[in-house]
Amino acid sequence: MHVPKRQIFRESALQHYIRNREKDVLLRILPVPMAVFLWVLLSIFLMAGLFAWNERIPTYTSGAGIVQESTGGNSIGVVFLPAGPTTTVQVGESVQIQIGANSPQIQGSVMEVESDIMSPDSTRKQFQLEGASSYLVTQPSLILLVRFRTIVLAKTYAGSSLSAQIEVGSQRILSQLPWIGQLIGN
Repeated sequence: MHVPKRQIFRESALQHYIRNREKDVLLRILPVPMAVFLWVLLSIFLMAGLFAWNERIPTYTSGAGIVQESTGGNSIGVVFLPAGPTTTVQVGESVQIQIGANSPQIQGSVMEVESDIMSPDSTRKQFQLEGASSYLVTQPSLILLVRFRTIVLAKTYAGSSLSAQIEVGSQRILSQLPWIGQLIGN
C-alpha cells in the first residue's frame, strides 16, 4: 500500500514564505534621520563652497608716513610705501590711517600718487624728515598723498607720524587655503 507523503507545513505558510522571498529588500545602512542629517550637511558644505568661491576679501599694503599742513589750515597725509613689483596704488583707493600710537583709525582716500620711486635720501630732503621721523624711510619708496575724510587740524597734528593701510585689490576667500589657492589663483 502506498502511503501519501505528508507535508510538515501548511500550504498558506509556504505561500507566505515564498511571497516574502520575492519582495525587494532594501539594504538599510543608515537610519533615516542620520541620512537626512548627512544630506543637509552636504548641502551646507556645498553652499559654503559656492560662497567662498564667489566672495572676495580686500587685500592691503601698509606704509608709514607723516601729517603735513595743506591749504586752509587742514592737513594731508604723506605715506611712504616700500617700492616693489606688486606695489600698485590708484588714485581714489581707500586708506585706513592711524595717527600716533593710541589714536582711533581715520578713513581717507588716495589723492595723488607720485610717478617716480624715490630713494631714502631724496625723500628725506624733499619732505624735511629729521630726527625720529627720518627713520620712516629706510628703502626706496612710492609716495602717496592722502586726503582725510574727517578734519585733522594741521596745528595739532603737523609733523606727527602715521601708519596707513591701503586697499590695493581683492582676492577670493578660497585662495587663502594652501593648495587650493595655488590652483585657482586670484
